[in-house]
Amino acid sequence: MRLIVLGAVLALAAAGCGPERSKEADSRRVVAHAENPGAAWPIMLAHCMRSQACDPLSDFGKGEGQASGHVDAAAWFAETKDVVREGGEDYGAAITINLFGVRGQGGPAGRPITMEEAPSNLRGPIARRSTLSIEYRTPVGLKPEPYGLQVITPHFNLAVPGVEAAKGDEALEAVTSAHVDAMRWSNSDVGARIVIAGKAGVLFDSLSTGMAKPPGDGEVRTFMPWQFFASRNLRDEPLPALLAALEAGETLKLTLTVPDGEQALGDVIYTTGYSGALREAGEALADPEITRPIPERCVRFAKERPEFWKIADVTAALRVCDPRTVEERRLDERGPAQDNNARPN
Repeated sequence: MRLIVLGAVLALAAAGCGPERSKEADSRRVVAHAENPGAAWPIMLAHCMRSQACDPLSDFGKGEGQASGHVDAAAWFAETKDVVREGGEDYGAAITINLFGVRGQGGPAGRPITMEEAPSNLRGPIARRSTLSIEYRTPVGLKPEPYGLQVITPHFNLAVPGVEAAKGDEALEAVTSAHVDAMRWSNSDVGARIVIAGKAGVLFDSLSTGMAKPPGDGEVRTFMPWQFFASRNLRDEPLPALLAALEAGETLKLTLTVPDGEQALGDVIYTTGYSGALREAGEALADPEITRPIPERCVRFAKERPEFWKIADVTAALRVCDPRTVEERRLDERGPAQDNNARPN
């Protein structure tokens, strides 16, 4: 399972390679044959961005067998057993609940990249967010069962000694890789420490050496962006306290530290809406509409004004057609007076 979960991270990482122009052409194929490409593209892009494994610059498909949506801070992404990447026959359909942190702060060991340092394309927002993903699988006739966990950090500008002397991406990657490989703990483990904590204390703890994330834009830079990630097979190594915190809507803290105790990341993960997202995703898998391409599903709503979605009573697999942003939905559901402390997502 660890290889299955990590495979999604590596697949997205590999997608970042190659000429940028061809990638942009790939993404245009997603709505090339839609009845109304202009209306379909924002919906398909939002659908892709709700998944931790979707590259918005690739030809990521038309969404047959998929659905997605938001419930407060929780994004959900559902795939039927016929289209899920792996294990559909054995483990059934997949539901992934993604929780994003966008307030990450750095420390002496490094910091998340800034907006100016992020890729100047659709991958930019992904490069700057923290992601906690919980995947469920739904064997036929059974309720969703926890299957896997992923934690993916933003891209980092690490505090690497001697980086000033490195010229070019290859040299920058080499000196940064050596720096990370030198992160040795007292028990000889290697890597940066990823911790998720809640009211009950530490809920998840793992080490990661991460990987280089060269933007491939040809620009001269003074550091190599680096990303850390961790995974857990929840079938074999369950995390009941973490799942309980998620279901309770706790606010969690994500940190990344190095062996001398210095911090490279402190971020907040809001989890409100988690249980509702899991329920809504399950309803979407049972909705016959999920078998249709998303642009085809949504064309009937192309002329509806945003106000329509405030009161719309549609089935779960059609909620992907809602064009409102997360912030707009939150304002519509809570009202401005209740949303003075709204959380970005």
